[in-house]
Amino acid sequence: MQEDKWEHKLSKVFDGSVKFLKPLLAAVCLVSLLFSCTYKVESDEIAVVLRFGRLTGENPADRIKRPGLHFAFPHVIDEVVKIPVGKVRQVTVATHYAKGNAIDIDVNRNGYLITGDNNILLVEAAVKYRIGDPLAYALYHGDAARVIDGTVSGVLQRQVSRLDVDALLTTGKVQLAEDVRRGAQTLLDAVKSGVILTNVELTALTPPEEVMSDFNAVIAAAAQKETSIQQANGYRVNTLPTAQSKAQQLVENAKSRQNEALAGAWTDIAAFDGLYARYAQNPDVVTEGVFRSRVGALLSRMRVVVRGNEDEIGPRLLLP
Repeated sequence: MQEDKWEHKLSKVFDGSVKFLKPLLAAVCLVSLLFSCTYKVESDEIAVVLRFGRLTGENPADRIKRPGLHFAFPHVIDEVVKIPVGKVRQVTVATHYAKGNAIDIDVNRNGYLITGDNNILLVEAAVKYRIGDPLAYALYHGDAARVIDGTVSGVLQRQVSRLDVDALLTTGKVQLAEDVRRGAQTLLDAVKSGVILTNVELTALTPPEEVMSDFNAVIAAAAQKETSIQQANGYRVNTLPTAQSKAQQLVENAKSRQNEALAGAWTDIAAFDGLYARYAQNPDVVTEGVFRSRVGALLSRMRVVVRGNEDEIGPRLLLP
């Protein structure tokens, strides 16, 4: 009899507990459902919601979810795609690069590039990108790294095949990186990926280890060539002004001597004209006078003195 009473009391307690737990469980399920339908967008992100694969919202402003807490239906109905628009991310493209700089037999794992002059190069690139069009990015797909890897790899192969290896290893590296960025961006825009490539850096552009010594010799020769050209240009810069100055001075001296010679010639011409006029009037006197003048000048240069003597007939010469 006592046992029946205890069973009756326990049954009442159990029934009361069950009645109490039912609303509690319902509340817990409701709270869990609310939490599962709530998502947070960080400060460097935006989000879009795909409901059965289609964007929600009537216009772009409604479709883009800004940083903060938002509500969405469970995953079987809504898919929340978070897009890191505030970050610049980086992808390493090593499709045409082998560790250790040796050619890998398995080209599916690590390939190589053939240059325009049939040389082999191993190339690795670091590609930085950001999301420029979040809606296009979300609709296209979310694996931007894989798309960028394939796109940059293909453009890199096309660009390298147009260039000689000497240019690539010396002066053409920077231009190649920019050409690859522009070409890859054109393809990404054509498929509306929503991705913007901000920079492409060729972190490794080397020949295979098997031919490294020959390539190093070529690079050394190219460097020596540039050094010789710079030295020649320096010599030209230092020497040319001096030579030009000397040439100008020679020209000025020649012009000065020319002017002096012309002035002397015009003086002689004037003297001759005056002498000729006198000669036309009295040839004998002018002839004797000119003779005496020339002989006197000659004797003067010879330091010979001519003196007359009253006791002797004619002058006499006094030698020094």
